[in-house]
Amino acid sequence: MQIETYLNTRTLILGDVNTGKTTLTGDILNALCLQGVGRRMVVVDMAPTIPETLARQKGLPGAGGRLRYPDDQSVLYLSGRFEAPRLSSATEAEAMEKARSNRESINDLFHKLDGSFRDILLINDISMYLQSGSAHELIFWIDKAATVIANGYWGEKLGSGALTQRERSEMIRLRAYFKTCGKVVVLP
Repeated sequence: MQIETYLNTRTLILGDVNTGKTTLTGDILNALCLQGVGRRMVVVDMAPTIPETLARQKGLPGAGGRLRYPDDQSVLYLSGRFEAPRLSSATEAEAMEKARSNRESINDLFHKLDGSFRDILLINDISMYLQSGSAHELIFWIDKAATVIANGYWGEKLGSGALTQRERSEMIRLRAYFKTCGKVVVLP
């Protein structure tokens, strides 16, 4: 992997369920670690906790993959217990309440970045924030880093994990930002 193509730029990896977003992000994370830049890196893992039985019931095998904790112990790894709002809710109102709770917890993680003096940011499952947050709010945090690698659900395949119209418009805004500042990779 030519890791130089990811340094000092911004890369957004988009795909549907089971397209390998987390795997590719993990490969980039490990390749960066091999370059000895672990002390410059922070990982914000937003992947939701999805019970296997619930994922199977919704027909979403492999949904909500977490990044494997890197071997390089100098990487700052931030994660929490986040719910998959729509998969675990009976109504849209209940889903939005869970999404708002997720956003508050994610913001707490981002606040830990301040003063960390780390300029390489990896974000796993950026779409979790957009369920109740905005692209503008995310860009505020992304702009603090020199290098950003993020992945998120694009939602081309409709179904249990489909994006709402508001979420899709926020992801389109985020995608436009990444295209201007770096690149967007859409996985098949």
